[in-house]
Amino acid sequence: MMEINGWISGQRPQPRQSGEERIYEIIPETERHRIGLGAEADKVSHLILDDYNKVRTDELYDFESLTPVGSFSPRFLERVARRFLDAVRDSRPIAGLTRR
Repeated sequence: MMEINGWISGQRPQPRQSGEERIYEIIPETERHRIGLGAEADKVSHLILDDYNKVRTDELYDFESLTPVGSFSPRFLERVARRFLDAVRDSRPIAGLTRR
C-alpha cells in the first residue's frame, strides 16, 4: 500500500527559485486544534500543497504511527481542494518524490 503525504510547516514555504510563488494554505487555529497541533493564537502553520512524498506504508519511518489524531473539517478541505485544483489548472509546478 502506498501513502501520499503532503506536509505541514511552521514556516512559510520559501520559493525554490527566484520569483516563484509556492502553493499552500494557512491552517486556521480551529483546524490546527482539530488535527492535534494545538491552538495557540500566535502560532502559524502552513499546509504545503505543491510538494509531496509517495512511499510504501511498510517503509514509512517518519511517523510513530499512521493512526490519525484528528482531521480537517470538510469546509477547510474544500478550500484546500479548490486551491490545489486551481494550481493544476494553471499548470503550476507540483514536486513529488517517490521514496524507496
